[in-house]
Amino acid sequence: MRCKKCNGNLAPHDLWCSSCGRQTPAVTNDLSAMASLARTWKSFKQYKGSNVPAAAISIILGIIPMAVLIVLFHSFGFLDLAEITNTPNLLLNLIIVSFSVGVFIPFILMPFQPVTKTDNYTIGLADMKKAMSAYPCYLLFSLFSALYFVVIYLICFGFPQFGSDPILRLVWIVLINYYLALVLPVPVLMERKQLSFWAAFRVSYKYFHVVRWNIYLLALVLIILNLVGFLLLLVPLVITVPLSWYAIRDYTDLLLDFEIIRPQP
Repeated sequence: MRCKKCNGNLAPHDLWCSSCGRQTPAVTNDLSAMASLARTWKSFKQYKGSNVPAAAISIILGIIPMAVLIVLFHSFGFLDLAEITNTPNLLLNLIIVSFSVGVFIPFILMPFQPVTKTDNYTIGLADMKKAMSAYPCYLLFSLFSALYFVVIYLICFGFPQFGSDPILRLVWIVLINYYLALVLPVPVLMERKQLSFWAAFRVSYKYFHVVRWNIYLLALVLIILNLVGFLLLLVPLVITVPLSWYAIRDYTDLLLDFEIIRPQP
């Protein structure tokens, strides 16, 4: 294979041309997130029913409590952050909301433990029971994420009576989306490489930058699918939630098989 710009030789797994520095077609072709998602769906769809019990546990213990908390926080004014007039109350509201929701997120992430231990597309109740042991690791993941969102909110929206530049509202959106692209492969890296959350996060940040847009696109599509499932009275979530587990696993495995984690020169 040769570079289209300089006609230099390219190895099968080259992501950049060593002669001219141009990105190779491998990033958009071999490492396409949408092509990977399509392959996952093709393999997963015949096992949809087998994953319903595991998905139900994540929905009952994770998604529903988070939704209830958000409704309650909205009802009691905890989400009216712009109306808060003093800094201690703002910090207290942010911490209560973020960390309360964060306690339930591990129930959505724990299934990555059994999902990464199998090559097929089925996990059951026994697998979910064993996965409960991973709760502390994923709680750390969740609480770090909660802290991140608190910090970027304070930076981009400012403190009471001490506003920030309106352009930082756009920066806030960028930071949220960038964080999604950073953390999407982290659960699989934690399980595949037996890494702590922080070590897996660093691997994703350091080595996956070349496919960051691919990862973000996958995250965006999966979020939309699950939001639609949630709005349709939760029922489709028993399909979209496990599909998300396997889609993230398969795409991260594709990156690992492509030897995207390489020693830096």
